[in-house]
Amino acid sequence: MSGRQVGGRYILEKKIAGGGMGAIWLAHDPQLDRKVALKLTTSLRISSDSARRQFEQEARAIAQFRHPNVVQIYDFGLDKGEDPYIVMELLDGEDLEARLRRQPQVPAAAVASVLLQVGKALTAAHTAGIVHRDLKPANIFLARVDGEEVVKILDFGLARLVQRPEEVSFDTPSDGMIGTLRYMSPEQIRGDRALDHRSDLWSIAVVLYRALTGQFPFPIELVGPLLSGTFHPPDVAPSTLKLGLSPELDGFFMRALHPDPTQRFGSAHEMVAAFATIVKTAERPQAARILVVDDEPDVEMLLKQAFRRQIRDNVYQFFFASDGENALEKLRQYPDIEVVVTDINMPRMDGLALLSRVSEAYPLAKVIIVSAYSDMTNLRMAMNRGAYDFLVKPLDFQDLETTLNKTLRHVRELRQMARSIKENELLALFVQSTVLSLLRTLTQGREALSGERVDSTVVFINFKEFTAATRNEAPAGIVRKLNDIIHIIVPELTSRQGVVDKFIGDTVVAVFRGHEHLYRALSACMSIRQELQTRAFRSGEQSPYAHGVSIGLDSGKVVSGGLGSHDLGRLEYAVLGDVVTTAALLASQAGRDQILVVERLSQRLAESFKCQLLTARLLPGSHEPVNVYEVIGPYNAVTLPDESATKPNTQGSPSVEALSAKGPE
Repeated sequence: MSGRQVGGRYILEKKIAGGGMGAIWLAHDPQLDRKVALKLTTSLRISSDSARRQFEQEARAIAQFRHPNVVQIYDFGLDKGEDPYIVMELLDGEDLEARLRRQPQVPAAAVASVLLQVGKALTAAHTAGIVHRDLKPANIFLARVDGEEVVKILDFGLARLVQRPEEVSFDTPSDGMIGTLRYMSPEQIRGDRALDHRSDLWSIAVVLYRALTGQFPFPIELVGPLLSGTFHPPDVAPSTLKLGLSPELDGFFMRALHPDPTQRFGSAHEMVAAFATIVKTAERPQAARILVVDDEPDVEMLLKQAFRRQIRDNVYQFFFASDGENALEKLRQYPDIEVVVTDINMPRMDGLALLSRVSEAYPLAKVIIVSAYSDMTNLRMAMNRGAYDFLVKPLDFQDLETTLNKTLRHVRELRQMARSIKENELLALFVQSTVLSLLRTLTQGREALSGERVDSTVVFINFKEFTAATRNEAPAGIVRKLNDIIHIIVPELTSRQGVVDKFIGDTVVAVFRGHEHLYRALSACMSIRQELQTRAFRSGEQSPYAHGVSIGLDSGKVVSGGLGSHDLGRLEYAVLGDVVTTAALLASQAGRDQILVVERLSQRLAESFKCQLLTARLLPGSHEPVNVYEVIGPYNAVTLPDESATKPNTQGSPSVEALSAKGPE
């Protein structure tokens, strides 16, 4: 259909989206010489004069409706007198459906931001008497406007047409209908002619539920019970589906998805305000959880009275237990309790026994012991057993607050330290220890980001034709093959003090610094090539090693340092400069099992290595052909420089024949 003229004016160029109701095309408006988005609803044909008048009336009302969060309508009409089309502004961005496919669960704050803009558009539309009736993620567009994300609602009013079967005949594919059905209110599914703006609010509630949890509020097979009134969504409370969602959202969706429209929110504004309040409240810092253990019946009342302001402001949250056994039950129920304040003398299990149990089972919680000053023997015993602090009766509430705050700071420092240890253990799996040692300087201030210029050798190792050969394989198989190759390559690099800078798809980037870095790098490359050839010979052409490698290598001054921003919380150690660029370009030009260098480097290697001149090549980014050399191998079958000092030679030095590579492919 590309090149087709619609409405006697618009030239279709290419299809940019499609669905059950038709397709959206990039089109050219020659009259105004501009690009537009044209929706051609080819699956819905006007079948009568009354339907044509109805379409024109609704389209005109929507076209006249102006709002910054609604896509602007430029024109509308009936192509060839039967097929409706609408001409809209061309937007840059993606619809919410595409976003949810890439990110199934969106943070509540981000969902609230989208809902705020949707709510503004719906409020204005509903006030103007326009009901959308087809709200779903595909009709909520996240446009980029002047560097900001602006929500635009698409297809306002189009679903009105499908609600008048006596006026409009259409043939909608069942899949398209099911897709929309997931967002239809019960009254819309029943075809109630009297449905109003609250049907849109139901649809938006379904969108919210899916955006937050990655799931729909009820399976499609429950539509029947929903219509009969024997089922009230959501099927599963959203707070149980995603960690961190407020339980208050459960009540929000019970109301927003009520089958009876009169029980839902009365307006988009009310719905948006309710959701925003819940999200904002959930973002408040969590109150410090404190367990008080005492068998005195009036302790709970006294503490609640003394700390009523802190409780009201969500600073403290108190839990109470009457003895040690009851306290352990509370700790099992609320394992994030931070401080335990316990009396010593209690029935069943006293404070000293509880102290031992807490220290063993909840080492990140701290215990404050309370007893009479005359009971100094037990207080000293408690401190020796690991109590963080002690208080004496009668309690001074100001002293208690000071002690609580001091203990809470200590607990939170311990928990932060524990999190950091776990994060560092995880980081060590992804970042080579040599890189971690270099990164330590980046914690010493922003000036460390300025970097340094250091003499280095940079190596790019491409897995030759790996991507093309594995394009049709399952992802798990591709990753497994990559890791098999990496398990050969990385030890050869690191055993010669090379730093694995990064993995880029099917490419390994390594940097060598220090004494004889060029020869250590070349030794590693040759050893990698030989080991992969040996593995391929043993395992056959179907093994991951059979692809071979193409290697580019260059040496000289590079700039190294931390790239990124302290403010953004994202830094990466990197090297850059002409040496890095040249090594990457050479690797891209190398044939299978070739190691390529430029003429400048071949002259440095001339005394020890045989380098064969290849045809001069115009490397990407260069303005004139560059002489490129292939490193064949050392002249004599001797241990390469520094190899004996960095890696035990258990199999003898490789011969020139074993290290020789194939010519260019």
